[in-house]
Amino acid sequence: MTTKEHGIDFESPNGGIIANEEFSGPIVASEWTVLEEIKGVRFKTWKYEDVSDEIVDGALVEVMPGHRTPVQYVETDHVFDENIQQGKFLLFHITPDGLAVYKYDSLIEEVSFSLQVHQGELMCLYVLKENDKPGEIVECEQPGFSLAKLVTVPEGTTKIGSLEIPDEFWKAIKMLDEGVEDDLPVDILDMSEEI
Repeated sequence: MTTKEHGIDFESPNGGIIANEEFSGPIVASEWTVLEEIKGVRFKTWKYEDVSDEIVDGALVEVMPGHRTPVQYVETDHVFDENIQQGKFLLFHITPDGLAVYKYDSLIEEVSFSLQVHQGELMCLYVLKENDKPGEIVECEQPGFSLAKLVTVPEGTTKIGSLEIPDEFWKAIKMLDEGVEDDLPVDILDMSEEI
């Protein structure tokens, strides 16, 4: 989605360029909003200067090391592109096919890794403690977020919609919340080994 050398400056993003398969152009962003329900996460919403936010928009999400985004389920017919701009992450993605966990380090590629999350799927992004700066995610939603229904999933939920949430997912999330990153009860695909 965005190249590292042309990445978005999260502190002053206005006028920065975000490009994806269908849209490219300068953006306008809000001020920071701190998530109240989960520690260590803040975001700025953004939209293209010349495209309706009902068509496409997004968020610039900053996650402190050792913290994670809320566990969220996409209830409406939207696609969320989670593009890692900076940091070392564990990305949790649950689809009808099951749980996938990816380990990604933004230093290994010229282009951001993008995780696409569709209707009926669940996601959670965790920034590893070894980071010395917050992790940065450029999130893009199509259609725009104002029409989306993204549901925060309560801890321990075993099913949402028709999606089964495996026990090992919640065990891994609990371990991470307690500061334990080793020996998680999930298989992790290290993206640096795939390149």
